[in-house]
Amino acid sequence: MRALLTTAISAMLFAGCWNEQTPSSEAIARVGEKQLDAVTVRMHVPAGLSPEDSAQAVDRYVDQWIREQIVVLQAETALATESIDFEAELEAYRNALLLHAFKERYIHDRLNTQVSDEEALAFYTENEQSFFLTDYAVRVIFIHAPAEANMDLARDAIASMDSTGFLELERWCVENGAAYALDGTDWWTLSAFTKEVPMNFYRTESQLSSRRPVEFEADGRTYLVRFLEHALKDDVAPFSAVRDEVVEMIIHRRKQSLLLALEEQLVVKAWAEGQVERY
Repeated sequence: MRALLTTAISAMLFAGCWNEQTPSSEAIARVGEKQLDAVTVRMHVPAGLSPEDSAQAVDRYVDQWIREQIVVLQAETALATESIDFEAELEAYRNALLLHAFKERYIHDRLNTQVSDEEALAFYTENEQSFFLTDYAVRVIFIHAPAEANMDLARDAIASMDSTGFLELERWCVENGAAYALDGTDWWTLSAFTKEVPMNFYRTESQLSSRRPVEFEADGRTYLVRFLEHALKDDVAPFSAVRDEVVEMIIHRRKQSLLLALEEQLVVKAWAEGQVERY
């Protein structure tokens, strides 16, 4: 009987023959005094499914609904002698959802997300205390390839820092199964860098200060590394290392300013129009 009912419902959904004449009160399932009607099932079954997939979707939803209602019924029975009045909590939750949706739409329509370099640098300068490093930071280029690969081209390109040579080096990396980071603009924390490149540091500041290429082998691969810039732990991070974070902070402040201004405008308007009384 259940299989026949599921097939019938899914057939109507798939054929598109569910229309305004289909009774919304047609019961599909019941648990205690609660009933699941056909329209509710239809709302939870995606359009465009094959008859087989539609039947499975109907069956899954109805089964899930039944299971949930059984647990709810048991909870209501078990807590019958206790307070199960959740009106205040539901009202608070509804208000939170409503406010979130309203604020998100308001911000989406009004928030300027463009931040110039001048504005970002000014914010960074005024708030340097927010950008202290908890780890060393490096700008670096590196490659690592299987130990049997001929590294001559890679050595020459990294030693010369010729951008034309880097184009050829990228092709070489692809052909030889090498991993690489040749952009040189990204900043890495030292801990993140050593997860990618197992380089040993015994005189950390001295090693990071060197701008000469470093070559070593580990785990069957040959590594070529060249540090371009570094910052010390507990120093203020270089602007280029935290620019994205600075931009996020500026946009967040703009958002908070917009919302505060909105709230003030609405409060003033409500009092002026007599919508508020305080007894």
